[in-house]
Amino acid sequence: MTELTRRGTLALLGVGTLAGCSAANPLGGDDETELDGAAIRSAVAAESPRIPERLPVGVGSAHLAATRERARTLLDAVPANLGPEQVPNGAIRERIRRKREHAADSFDRAHEAPTPFERLEAFADARAEARFAAGAWRAIDEGLTREELADEADAVREDRRAFRERWQYVGGDPVAAVRVHAAIERRVDRGRADLAFGEPRRYRLGNPLGVGEIAEEIERARVAVDDAAHCYDRLVQSVDEPTALRARFVDAREALRDAFEAEREALPSVDPAKPWQVEGVDVADTPAEAALDDLYRPVDPRHDDRWGEASLARSLLWVHGSFVGLAAFASLRERVADGETFAVESAEDVAAMRSDAVEAVRTAADESSVPVLTRTMLTDAADRIGFTDDRLSDVDDDVTAARIRREVSTYLVAAARARATPAASERVAGAIRSA
Repeated sequence: MTELTRRGTLALLGVGTLAGCSAANPLGGDDETELDGAAIRSAVAAESPRIPERLPVGVGSAHLAATRERARTLLDAVPANLGPEQVPNGAIRERIRRKREHAADSFDRAHEAPTPFERLEAFADARAEARFAAGAWRAIDEGLTREELADEADAVREDRRAFRERWQYVGGDPVAAVRVHAAIERRVDRGRADLAFGEPRRYRLGNPLGVGEIAEEIERARVAVDDAAHCYDRLVQSVDEPTALRARFVDAREALRDAFEAEREALPSVDPAKPWQVEGVDVADTPAEAALDDLYRPVDPRHDDRWGEASLARSLLWVHGSFVGLAAFASLRERVADGETFAVESAEDVAAMRSDAVEAVRTAADESSVPVLTRTMLTDAADRIGFTDDRLSDVDDDVTAARIRREVSTYLVAAARARATPAASERVAGAIRSA
């Protein structure tokens, strides 16, 4: 993930920088220990791990070229410099301009992406954003209406239905197949294209942005269905005799669920409302408090609702993540019980926790015997480090420990999850292969 992408994600989430001393800053706290901001900025400027997403089957060069060309065509359909003479309404003009700009950014990101799978994802985003701009511009320039897009939406629905009819949970290596089918599931869900033509949506009838909105949804559905079909075909073509795997996946999920629940029950007593509480240790207002809270949330039995979801392959990836989260929580909690609070008293403490997280990710990537599962978790851990680096790159010269407690806790979470991942990968892979 590029620096621009990380910052863009933070902006979309409404997360600001740490510069300035606004009293409303949510990172505020009681700990007024002052740290050397320049030293922190220097520490986070060091290289961070990058674990690009991959699929166990390749993406065909012809398919990539076609989706790239489609994105380029849609971008070229919209003037790069729309002016008041072409679009008198300033708000509409700005919205189209920004959509085209975002599409161009995604297009550039696709060319910079290190793997074909990440390029596929970026071109999909570029196509959808560019289609909004192109649809809105055609509504202004040629009078395109929402109703004129109905046939195209129907075609996408029909293609999605046809693909679902031929798609089966098959493959060679069942672990690799889980990863590919999870990617297919996500795209099939994205390709529903259940559009209500002629009805007001985000924009009122007659607003050209409403045409752009529908056009974007259709394009997003179209690329999702086409990419799903391509990934499936590549999977089937990669093995001589594809094996039916649905029953194996279901059996593995049930066996893993029983094991997970038993291990969660075996944890020392945890208060779900305050999972950071450990008898005899005070971690209030330390990074450990925030990290334990973050790690416990995904394994909290009150939110245990994805074991039986219809998306079978994705539920197995969720199972894998659950084992990672449980082991990471138990490990960090044990360290806290032994007296570690991970209090931040200097910039060196921040640098040390960041370095530990970076090393944990790199070690897990190098040593895992099941990279197809491990990579998915490590991509997230590496991205967490990158997001946090971006946040801390903006600290003032004098910053208090309280203001960066949440950021430091993210390094702890990334390190704990990375260390827990290889063993969880082996366990889940073993259950899938033996089911």
